[in-house]
Amino acid sequence: MRYLVFFLVVWLGMSIDLRAIPVDSVAQKDSVVAKPVHKIIPRVATIRSLIFPGLGQAYNRQYWKLPLVAGAFVTLGVIANYNQERYQKYRAFYYIVSPRADDPKYIPPSTVSVVYEDGLARDLDVNQLKRINDGFRRNRDYTYIGMVVAWAFNVIDANVSAHLKTFDVSDDISLRVKPILDFDPLSKGLVSRVTLSLNFKK
Repeated sequence: MRYLVFFLVVWLGMSIDLRAIPVDSVAQKDSVVAKPVHKIIPRVATIRSLIFPGLGQAYNRQYWKLPLVAGAFVTLGVIANYNQERYQKYRAFYYIVSPRADDPKYIPPSTVSVVYEDGLARDLDVNQLKRINDGFRRNRDYTYIGMVVAWAFNVIDANVSAHLKTFDVSDDISLRVKPILDFDPLSKGLVSRVTLSLNFKK
């Protein structure tokens, strides 16, 4: 008789739907109620990243990505500024040795002395200055394009990360464990078995 009561108690206890009572909901009931849930919306993350790089990552609470985003744009900004300053410097020298359509009387010199970054002065003609000037301008423009590409990657990353964070299948799948205790007429004893039912909700 004692064994029968024991099996009945175990059977009733295991018949409870495991999905209905989560393990951590009982132990942390007060803390879950006290803390508001941060719901992530992919559209909001995308718009914030479009407004300013890194805001979408901060909205997704991926704070470890903020130094990467800031580092990328700071690096590209330093490179763009370097090429812009050199472009303006050599453009001024190129203007000196170039003929001027608005001033036909101006006779440009064949060369001009240019102080390089290493401190040495070199005499450069119009062709050399044009080549150097075009090179710095091209590098500056490529850097600006790199900023646009980095901004696009920043938006895509925020959008994809927000979608991945909102992807959850726990509400659509439930697992029910149900033990069964039967009487076997052949062996004239109790036979126990467990059934697992996996339900998919639409």
